[in-house]
Amino acid sequence: MEKTGYTEKIEYLFNEAQHLEIFMSGLSRWHRVTPNDFRSFDGKRRIQGKDYEGPLYAYGTNRKVSPKHNNKMVESEVSKARALISQKIR
Repeated sequence: MEKTGYTEKIEYLFNEAQHLEIFMSGLSRWHRVTPNDFRSFDGKRRIQGKDYEGPLYAYGTNRKVSPKHNNKMVESEVSKARALISQKIR
């Protein structure tokens, strides 16, 4: 069967096996996240307890975006398609 959809290899500029965290300002605490969530979170990020100032990407893509510091995931066509699939499963 041929693969269809989003098959682009995701670029990670950090070690994905390390302890990746984002700061949830509404809850006032750090949360451990997946590498894909980490690279697309527009807020405070840290790796192994040290602040991370790397590039910000639209979710599931290698498209760099400018930070707005709104403490949310940067949406993309990949995240919207994923949400639609999730809705159908429910």
